[in-house]
Amino acid sequence: MKLYKTALLAASVLAFPACSQAGQVNTQDKEAIEKIVYEYLMENPEVVQEALIELEAKQDRESLASVKSSIYNEPRDVVLGPADAKVTIVEFFDYNCSYCKRTTDWLVETMEKHPKDVRVIFKELPILDRQTKTSRNAAKAALAAHRQGKYLEMHTALMEARGLNDDRIEEIAKDIGLNVARLKGDMQDPEIAAYIEDTLIMGQKLRPLTGTPFFMIGDEYIAGANVNRLNDMLANAMRG
Repeated sequence: MKLYKTALLAASVLAFPACSQAGQVNTQDKEAIEKIVYEYLMENPEVVQEALIELEAKQDRESLASVKSSIYNEPRDVVLGPADAKVTIVEFFDYNCSYCKRTTDWLVETMEKHPKDVRVIFKELPILDRQTKTSRNAAKAALAAHRQGKYLEMHTALMEARGLNDDRIEEIAKDIGLNVARLKGDMQDPEIAAYIEDTLIMGQKLRPLTGTPFFMIGDEYIAGANVNRLNDMLANAMRG
């Protein structure tokens, strides 16, 4: 509201010399205008903060719009749930992210609770790989497991596990009944590596994606593991 008032004030000040000088503002008028605006902003510095917040929000919306098609229509994504579901949940995650591990139960329970109304798009985003050296490989394992029809089983097992080295991944694969030899071969497929790289590049274009997990539900989004907020977002989308 104050930002609007400031703009209105500036417009009013500009209108006077424009009318009195036939559309021209001389140096004296300009200095007077600048003085009025400066004094107002110094007395109300929160206006600048409000403007910066709105600017950031606008840039966030623009960045999301620029990759919206890739977010919702990428054919290489793993998507679980009916195509005509009322609500689509998108999650960007890393298997070594402790906050991602905290929201896995919420996501699985949501899918089970709303089998006809919710579909989930899983976005493998191994942003911690530089530190862990295992995040990218875990993402490859999950995508390879998808080729054997066991993505969700592998996904949840990886989220529950610690120390995701090659031996641990192989152990998980055996536990959930995967063909381990096939899994290892598929993990080396350049197409899987290219998909992960493309997702990482897209993630860099999303200004509000400051870490994992990053969820999108309808027109709302959140970075972090705030389950209460996720439930509110889901409820809003369901009502819509």
